[in-house]
Amino acid sequence: MSALPSVKVFTDAPEALTARIAWTLQTMLAPLGRRPALTRDPATVGECALTYAAAPVPGVPTIPWTHEAADLLLQRRPLPPGSFAPRPVGSAAGDALPGAFAADDVSGFAVPFDIVSSAFVLLACWDELTCAERDQYGRLPYSASVFAGEPALRIEEPVVDAYGGLLRALLAPRLAELGADPLPAPGWLWRGGGKDGGDTGDDAKGGAAAGGYAVALTHDLDNLWRWTPRGFAASGYRGARAARRGDDAALRRELGDLREWLTVHLRRRTDPFWTFPQLLGGEDMRGVSSTFYVIASHAHPTDGNQPETYRKRIPAALAMLRDGRREVGLHGNDRDRLGAEPLGTDRDDLAARAGTQVDGIRYHYLRCLYHETLPLLERAGFAYDTSLAFAEHEGFRCGTALPFRPFDVARDRPLRLVELPLAVMDNTLQNPKYRALPAADGERASRDLLARVAAVGGGVSILWHNNRFDRRTAEGYDDVYFALVDGARADGAFVGRADAVVRRFVERTGGEAP
Repeated sequence: MSALPSVKVFTDAPEALTARIAWTLQTMLAPLGRRPALTRDPATVGECALTYAAAPVPGVPTIPWTHEAADLLLQRRPLPPGSFAPRPVGSAAGDALPGAFAADDVSGFAVPFDIVSSAFVLLACWDELTCAERDQYGRLPYSASVFAGEPALRIEEPVVDAYGGLLRALLAPRLAELGADPLPAPGWLWRGGGKDGGDTGDDAKGGAAAGGYAVALTHDLDNLWRWTPRGFAASGYRGARAARRGDDAALRRELGDLREWLTVHLRRRTDPFWTFPQLLGGEDMRGVSSTFYVIASHAHPTDGNQPETYRKRIPAALAMLRDGRREVGLHGNDRDRLGAEPLGTDRDDLAARAGTQVDGIRYHYLRCLYHETLPLLERAGFAYDTSLAFAEHEGFRCGTALPFRPFDVARDRPLRLVELPLAVMDNTLQNPKYRALPAADGERASRDLLARVAAVGGGVSILWHNNRFDRRTAEGYDDVYFALVDGARADGAFVGRADAVVRRFVERTGGEAP
C-alpha cells in the first residue's frame, strides 16, 4: 500500500534530536494509521495536528519537551533513579501513566510530561546503552534493566502503547477540527484481508475476524534428541548432584526420566525431544502454522552440547517442516553475534539445506544486544528479528506490544529491520532459575499478557521449545501452548507464522519492506 497519511507536527526541540523525535513519533503513530511530518516553521503551526514544544501552543495539543530529556539524550547519560513516576493523564481520579521528564509548569500542556522522550528511552533500550553490566551470556540482566530499577514501570504493561493511546485521544478531535479523515479503530492493522497473502497461502488464520491483534507462533530448536551418550552422562551428573544436596524431588525426576526412556522410548525408538508429530499435528488440527528457528552451525559450547546429534537429525526435521509449510528462521549462534559475514554464511547454509528463504532470526539464549547486534542483522539482510526479551520475566522489553523498526543510535537513523516483540517464553515461565510457575499459573500469566496485547491492537511472538511437547517433560506446558493458540483463535486474532505477522505490519503501515 502507499504511505500512511501524514499529520503535521510542529517542534522547536533541539535540531540534534530531530531524527529521534521523528522515529519515536513514527513508531507511536503507525498503529494509529498516521505518520509524522515534522515542521519547524512557526508560521505553519495553525495547520498542525500536534506540537512538541517547550511552551504550550494555543489551540494545538502540545506535548512538552524538557531540557532535562534533551541533555540526557544528547550526552548519553543513564536515567537517574526514579525518573519514571505516575503522571496524571486524565480528569478521573487514578488516571495516571508512568512517565519521565515532567514539565516544570504543566499548565497549558495536553499532557504533563514528555511522552516522546519517555517512549524513546524504552523503545531504544536506553538502559542497555548506558549500563555496562552483563550476565554470563553477555546480556543485560533484568535486574539491571529500567523495569527493575523504576518501580513505576511494569514490564507486563506496554507503556509506549499507552502513550499511543494518549496521542489518539489528542489527535482525534484535532483532526476533526482540521477536516481530516478520522483515525482507524484500534487493531486495524490485523483485521480484514482474510488469509495472509504469503507464499504458503495458509500461514495465518483469523485475520478477517474481529480480534484486532496478532500472535506469531514460534519454536526454537536447541536440541533434537535427549538420550545420547552425553544426555545419559548429564542425567547421571544431575542425579548425583541432587543426591548430594538431598534434593529428593530433583533425584526422583531424573530417575523417572530414565525409567521413561527404558520402558517407553527405548522400545519405540523415540525420544522426548523429538516432538514434531505432536507439535505439528496439534497445529495442523487447529489450522495454524508456525516458525522454527534452527541452529546452522556449532562452533562454541553455548551453541549446544550435542552438535553431532544435531547435524545428524536436523535434515529429517527440516524435511518435516518443509512438508508442513512452516517458516524456517536462523537460531543465531555465538559467532552470529560478531559480524555480518558469519551471519550471512549461516543464513545461506541454512536456506540451502531447508530449501527456503531465511528472512528471520532469533538468537540462542536471546544473546542479542540492541545497539550492537541489530545493526549487524540489517547489514546481513535479515527482514526481522524476534530476540529482544528478558529470559527472567515475560513482558515487553521495549515497552511496546507492536512490531517496530529499531533505532540505530550510532548512525542516528531507524534500521530497515523489523523487531517483532517476544512477549512470552515457556522457559521463562517454567524454569526454576526464572519464574518457576506451575502450568496453571504460567497459562494465567500468558493469558493476562495476551489480553494486554489485544487491548492495544498489538502483534507479538510467543516461544515454545520442542521439548515442551513431551508430556512428561512439559509438565502441562504443552497444554498451555495449545490453550493460548485456541484462545487467540477464538478471539479472531491473526495467528500464524512470524513472517506473516511482520509482512502484514509492513504492508499495512506502508513502510519500506525490509
